[in-house]
Amino acid sequence: MTDSGASRPRRSRPFVGRPTPRVALLLQCLLGTLANKLNVPQVLLPFGREPGRVPFLLEAQRGCYTWHSTHHDAVTVEPLYENGTLCSQKAVLVAESSQPIRLSSIILAREIVFGFIIVTDHELRCDVKVDVIHSIEIISRTRELYVDDSPLELMVRALDAEGNTFSSLAGMMFEWSVAQDKESAREELSSKIRILKYSEAEYSPPVYIAEMEKEEKQGDMILVSGIRTGAAVVKVRIYEPFYKNVAAALIRLLVLENIFLIPSHDIYLLVGAYIKYRVAKMVQGRMTEVEFPLEHYTLEMQDHRIAFNGSLSGKVALLDEKTATVTAVQLGQTNLVFVHKNVHMRSVSGLPNCTIYVVEPGFLDFTVQPGDRWSLEVGQVYVITVEVFDKSSTKVYISDNLRIMFQFLQEYFEEQLTTVNGSYHVVKALKSGVVLINASLTSIIYQNKNIQLIKFPVVHQQEVKIYFPIKLTPNFLAFPHHPMGILYRYKVQVEGGSGNFTWTSSNETVAVVTTKGVVTAGQVRGNSTVLARDVQNPFRYGEIKIYVLKLNKMELLPFHADVEIGQIIEIPIAMYHVNKETKEVIVFTDCSHLLLHLNMDKQGVFTLLKEGIQRPGPTHCSSTHIAAKSLGHTLVTVSVTEYEEYLESSATFAAYEPLKAVNPVEVALVTWRSAKEMVFEGGPCPWILEPSRFFLELSMEKTEKIELTQVRLPAKRKQNQYIYRVLCLDLGEQALTFRIGNHPGILNPSPAVEAVQVRFMCAHPASMSVTPVYRVPAGAQPCPLPQHNKQLIPVSSLRDTVLELAVFDQHRRKFDNFSSLMLEWKSSNETLAHFEDYNSVEMVAKDDGSGQTRLHGHQVLKVHQLKGTVLIGVNFVGYSENKSPKELSNSPRSAAVELLLVDDVTILPENATIYNHPDVKEIFSLVEGSGYFLVNSSEQDIVTITYMEAESSVQLVPVHPGFLTLEVYDLCLAFLGPAVAYLRVSDIQELELDLIDKVEIGKTVLVTVRALSPSKRPFRNKYFRNMELKLQLASAIVTLTLMEEQDKYSENYILRAVAIGQTTLVAVARDKMGRKFTSPPRQIEVFPPFRLVPEKMTLIPTNMMQDEVHIEVVQLRAVRILAPATRLITATEMPVYVLGVTSTQTPFSFSNANPGLTFHWSMSKRDVLDLVPRHSEVFLQLPVENNFAMVVHTKAAGRTSIKVTVRCMNSSSGQLEGDLLELSDEVQILVFEKLQLFFPECQPERILMPMNSQFRLHTNREGAAFVSSRVLRCFPNSSVIEEDGEGLLKAGSIAGTAVLEVTSVEPFGVNQTTITGVQVAPVTYLRMSSRPVLYTARGRTLAAFPVGVSLAFTVQFYNSIGEKFHTHNTQLHLALNRDDLLLIGPGSGNYTYMAQAVNTGVTLLGIWDRRHPGVADYVPVAVEHAIEPDTQHTLVGDVICFRTHLLNHDGEPGIWMISADNILQTDTGTGVGVARRPGVATVFHDIPGVVKTYREVVVNASSRLTLSYDLKTYLTNSPSSAVFKLFITTGRNGANLKGSCTSSQALAITTILLPETLVVCHVQFSNTLLDIPASKVFHVHAGFSMERGAYVCLIKVRPQSEGLLQALSVADTSVYGWATLVSERSKNGMQRTLIPFIPAFYVNQSELVLSHRQDVGEIRVLGVDRVLEKLEVFPSSPVLVVSGHRHSSLTPGLVVYPVRVVNFTSLQQTSPVFINICCVLTSQSEAVVVRALKEKSGADQCEDSSVLQKFLGSHQTILFTLFAVLASTAFVFLAYNAFLNKIQTVPVVYVPTLGAPQPGFVPTRSPPPFMSPQSPPVQNRLQHWLWSVRH
Repeated sequence: MTDSGASRPRRSRPFVGRPTPRVALLLQCLLGTLANKLNVPQVLLPFGREPGRVPFLLEAQRGCYTWHSTHHDAVTVEPLYENGTLCSQKAVLVAESSQPIRLSSIILAREIVFGFIIVTDHELRCDVKVDVIHSIEIISRTRELYVDDSPLELMVRALDAEGNTFSSLAGMMFEWSVAQDKESAREELSSKIRILKYSEAEYSPPVYIAEMEKEEKQGDMILVSGIRTGAAVVKVRIYEPFYKNVAAALIRLLVLENIFLIPSHDIYLLVGAYIKYRVAKMVQGRMTEVEFPLEHYTLEMQDHRIAFNGSLSGKVALLDEKTATVTAVQLGQTNLVFVHKNVHMRSVSGLPNCTIYVVEPGFLDFTVQPGDRWSLEVGQVYVITVEVFDKSSTKVYISDNLRIMFQFLQEYFEEQLTTVNGSYHVVKALKSGVVLINASLTSIIYQNKNIQLIKFPVVHQQEVKIYFPIKLTPNFLAFPHHPMGILYRYKVQVEGGSGNFTWTSSNETVAVVTTKGVVTAGQVRGNSTVLARDVQNPFRYGEIKIYVLKLNKMELLPFHADVEIGQIIEIPIAMYHVNKETKEVIVFTDCSHLLLHLNMDKQGVFTLLKEGIQRPGPTHCSSTHIAAKSLGHTLVTVSVTEYEEYLESSATFAAYEPLKAVNPVEVALVTWRSAKEMVFEGGPCPWILEPSRFFLELSMEKTEKIELTQVRLPAKRKQNQYIYRVLCLDLGEQALTFRIGNHPGILNPSPAVEAVQVRFMCAHPASMSVTPVYRVPAGAQPCPLPQHNKQLIPVSSLRDTVLELAVFDQHRRKFDNFSSLMLEWKSSNETLAHFEDYNSVEMVAKDDGSGQTRLHGHQVLKVHQLKGTVLIGVNFVGYSENKSPKELSNSPRSAAVELLLVDDVTILPENATIYNHPDVKEIFSLVEGSGYFLVNSSEQDIVTITYMEAESSVQLVPVHPGFLTLEVYDLCLAFLGPAVAYLRVSDIQELELDLIDKVEIGKTVLVTVRALSPSKRPFRNKYFRNMELKLQLASAIVTLTLMEEQDKYSENYILRAVAIGQTTLVAVARDKMGRKFTSPPRQIEVFPPFRLVPEKMTLIPTNMMQDEVHIEVVQLRAVRILAPATRLITATEMPVYVLGVTSTQTPFSFSNANPGLTFHWSMSKRDVLDLVPRHSEVFLQLPVENNFAMVVHTKAAGRTSIKVTVRCMNSSSGQLEGDLLELSDEVQILVFEKLQLFFPECQPERILMPMNSQFRLHTNREGAAFVSSRVLRCFPNSSVIEEDGEGLLKAGSIAGTAVLEVTSVEPFGVNQTTITGVQVAPVTYLRMSSRPVLYTARGRTLAAFPVGVSLAFTVQFYNSIGEKFHTHNTQLHLALNRDDLLLIGPGSGNYTYMAQAVNTGVTLLGIWDRRHPGVADYVPVAVEHAIEPDTQHTLVGDVICFRTHLLNHDGEPGIWMISADNILQTDTGTGVGVARRPGVATVFHDIPGVVKTYREVVVNASSRLTLSYDLKTYLTNSPSSAVFKLFITTGRNGANLKGSCTSSQALAITTILLPETLVVCHVQFSNTLLDIPASKVFHVHAGFSMERGAYVCLIKVRPQSEGLLQALSVADTSVYGWATLVSERSKNGMQRTLIPFIPAFYVNQSELVLSHRQDVGEIRVLGVDRVLEKLEVFPSSPVLVVSGHRHSSLTPGLVVYPVRVVNFTSLQQTSPVFINICCVLTSQSEAVVVRALKEKSGADQCEDSSVLQKFLGSHQTILFTLFAVLASTAFVFLAYNAFLNKIQTVPVVYVPTLGAPQPGFVPTRSPPPFMSPQSPPVQNRLQHWLWSVRH
């Protein structure tokens, strides 16, 4: 702050230190980012001499400041500190000037930072001026105020001589008064207003005004209030004497009454309507109505403006001033205004007025209260109001003389109150449903009681939905208090209402409800109310009470206590809250989240069911489920512990086995006087608590025909088994019912009772059968012979056979017991077989598989081990009882069977060795036996067994090597054991040659070849053709001839010697996998006839020559990195690769192992050198399994290590010694700077040559000057090279350095000389590089060379530090690990090679110095396809989008080419092709000058076409239906599009290739009786869908005739769709698919004419049932009603819709009106125009008598009528004759005639086809008639 005088106390100021430069800079940066401002830039203060001068508050936005005034004598500044701090953001300015002249001062505010006590350079400025007030004026918001209303605030504004406004007048004293009004008639002080203090009003002034009012002073602001109406003047002047010459300011105010009209808004009236106004005024906030006539005012109608089509004279409305009633006279508008009776006050504005518009009615609208929603509730009372609007949608005032007709259906509403004009109704809703209410403005009643009808009645109707009251169930919800548990969720059910509700809870801490009505509660105790409000009308709601209470009681409710084993019992549990004071019991709705403990006294009878164990129900809040597991009973105790309160309840439960009829299962059949033991098992047991209530019973229908006895078995019988013996007394059939259970009791109120029913039949035998008893092995199928009648049945001739007799009734049902029959057995040849007892039979019970046992008669047939045929018979003699039934004569007398006695089956051969080959089919014969066998094998996957029943043999096809036993079971002979054969399936182990290896010329020897299995067993020679066994000779000095006679296990050849010499013979064979087997080579020597030449020879001992190749298979024990040099200069390259521990273990030994090895390289310092894979110079990125060799690129001086880790991809391959998973090695590389002169740009060149090499010098002056060279002899090792004087340098075998001088003698007399060094050094390593460079798209890399690429390999040589030689003389050796992938040879330059990639795979390329094999390099060359996608399994019709990532150096793709465009049609611009026919084609991609790669495509024929469509779609013949799509693929993979296509490829497919031309689509109706070709209805063409990648048949609907639409409308058919390939004319593999077809409905008329006399018409629609069910028929206007429909009984598919007129006058005035007919199934929408006949006037009625004359006078009408009659007669005649000629009947079709139209039907100009007298062309074969002649 600035010191402005000594009298001001000086505040202590803190020390302000100088900040450090860094802190100051930081603060300056911070403060510079926050641009602070003052609240005003300039201030103008008034001059004054009185105390209390005017202050002004100056304020900065933010920060703390020190304030300073440059002219403190004129203006002082006083800082204001905040909250007792030293931070000042505000200051008060005070004018201190003592001279009445204009003075100025500048206020400076400098910012300080209190964290550092620092004054910054950031400064704010405000200009302040002090001047004398020149004039004053009064400012007011308005110059009108109302009597006894809110006061008006007046304010003084002061100006200087220049018209500038002073910034503040706060504190200056003024004198306010009421002055005389010079415009008033009387010059006296007005008593119409008074001046108020702020303290007298309810308003808060500024602080300085309040302080001045306390001192009875007046400031620059004042309040005035109106007392009575009139004008008043307020005057103000400055109180200070200095300003006595300043003129006072005046303001004239008007005081008005706050009077207004009711209604005060603009009014819209209809002609003839009236409105009665009221007048009120507001006094002290209260409205008071004023009685007429008014004291100070009158009402007048002014500004009448007639409507354009109204009368030009007269008034729009009339005013009755006594009653303030305005009556509308004509259309237009006028104003109703207040006029002051005082002439001087008439110019006063603000008097109320309104505009009255006289309009025409436009439309009506309804409102309903309460709710304002047209969703009502049954039983509620509503107020329905009718509102009238004009044509501009403005609401019209409804006067009492208007008449509105309102219609409520009494079925739905009860009218309780209705106003006279019909605009207000109180109704009660009675019934639920959807109903229309109608209202119409009909007339206006004038004051003279005349009724004026509305020219055009205004009608309106409203759809009202009435619902039942909303009811929530249950009545309440109660949950146990469970604070730490899971919340309970309960879905509240709602009845009534619209079905769409909003849910709310009154206490969401207790219960929360979701939008679906799910209540969640349980954690907070208390209660809440849940409301469900109807969304359509929130005034309708239902409510339910929610309780969360403490649990203090539980019990198990009555239930089923016994259940069948395997079934589940639900134990319902009820829990309660009992109020201890009122004893009120509240049942919990859901308590399923409480943890229940269940205890059983017996374990194993029931188990607790874990799934859904606790569920609430309608009578219980929780439950648990137990499942019956075993027979017995147990006591179940259910308990719960809540709030340390233990509750429990117990009950007993029992489990029983299912009741079933064991024997018989369903039906028992016995002969007369035979018995059947019926066995029942399971059912409920005696209730353990009340066993006396147990019961069981077997009831019958006819007691006289059977005898029933319960069998009491010993105690050891099966538990819960009940046996009854039923004896047949008389023939017949009846049902027996067995019931078991317990009677209800207190402890078991609802016990289980089970029942089962069986049929018991007693009948005579009708037939018998005799069959041998077969005992087949377990799991085998039974003998098939019993299924064949009258067949010779084989039986064993070696063992006795048991014959079985079965007896049947007349329905071929087998008897359960026929022991009452007497039988006699016979044998036709007792020499072969006989019976020991011919009259006896053993009854044996036999289970039929269902559990039911039947008695069969067994008789033993004795055989004598002789083969032959014997006939066995059995005769029925009678019953064992004396008295036989009467019907015995119809019983059979005998049954016979012919038996063939045979030996057991054997297998030939019994032992065999089979060669393992899929083409081998070995046959084993089955000799003797019954001919019905089961063939089995001890091993299932060694051979494939086929039993050939017709040939009685077994065919075996080998699958895998192994040993097995072939077993053959005879199904129809007595079983002792299977016939067996022992088989061995083997692969080739070795080939064996047997011959004499020395043959004299001209002689022959025998050559025998055999193939041996691993067990050294020879294969039979019939397998040799499967082995492709052949003999191979190394030369033609001998010949081989196959002998005709051969043994079974070898092939014999005759070897004939034809020339002298030596050769080798080997046998070669291949197994089924293609593996080659070779016999040990046999050396054959052909010698001349024996003679000794010379007769004497001398040899030194052990003289011998031997030529061998050693192959060594080893495991890798270790690996090492071969780095030819370990000290390298910068900017050089060196190859490194992996070797084994010995030099023989080169990359050839392990680089192409299978499974392979992976090589992982790393470096310790990456800034010294780069380690890159081979071929990186051509941008190839090899995989890790090919990175056995790398290239080192040195970058900077330093030392680093290179490490390689070799990992085995398959740990079980045993490639690494010791079963290790990885090996590694590391080598150190030192990189140093090459010696250079100081200036790198002046570096001299030197020549580097290997020893014993030559180098030809070349200069740029050759031919232009004489160039010579010489070796300077100034160096000790100058003899390392020689120079011939002509530029040829020769290096010797000595390493060293020499100096070479080259001189050029120029012809113009100047000599040039240069000196360079020549270094001779040995070659340390070589490096092979590849080209060309291959470019790919961004983000793509190549892992292999493309197939077809031409590669150039260049070999470069380096010395020991990495310097490259300029010449070389090395003899290189090139080797490949395989020769089928690369075609390689020498290139055009020295040490270059050219290679062509012809197949995919990896080739290892090795190159080394022949004289120094250690100088070598190994490079992997990987070749893969660069064209995608994979073209395997390509079929005709496939669309292939080829692509490759290869580009040229400019980033542009190459050119596509195709070898056979007729097989694979290809767009060469984009590389997309279509396979059009089977064959082989090659796709090329050529990048000129870089690479030309290719891929072979094999196109196969399509086996079949696969059809599919969206199952949600169907076909229809509706003209507006969408296109139906039937998708087609030529294979089974679901798509014909291969690869991902670019946009250009997709465009080429659709515009150039057009693959859809391959496919032809067809459709046909499935109903062959429908004589309509589908081609007339549908247009079918093929397309190709890029989205689905498949072909598509597009089926569109054609335009159809009326006859075709009519015929199809009732057609019951589907549509067959299929497709064929154009290239395949046959229909092989053609597939048809059935497409649903929904025919379009058909309407027989386009217009319907109704009249007053006939106000009901009909619309007829033809269609199938499913279309008619979805048919919607509705009018476009409410003047018509479509009331239901009926089906025609004469014409199937014809439905009739009656149409009725509601208001015929409205129908005549409404145009046009339609009956809309639509169906969502067929997407149809038809419209029938409904037209009203105009009313006839009296004159028209008089003219009716002349209608006949007019008709007869019109010859066109006569001809048309005559033609219609003749056509109808002809149609009837033809139909009648057709009916008599043919028997075929069709549905009756109603045909309306033209002569007598039906009511409501008017024929159109072109009658529809099914109204025509002639049948449609497609129905010529059908017969139609109008009546039937058959009675």
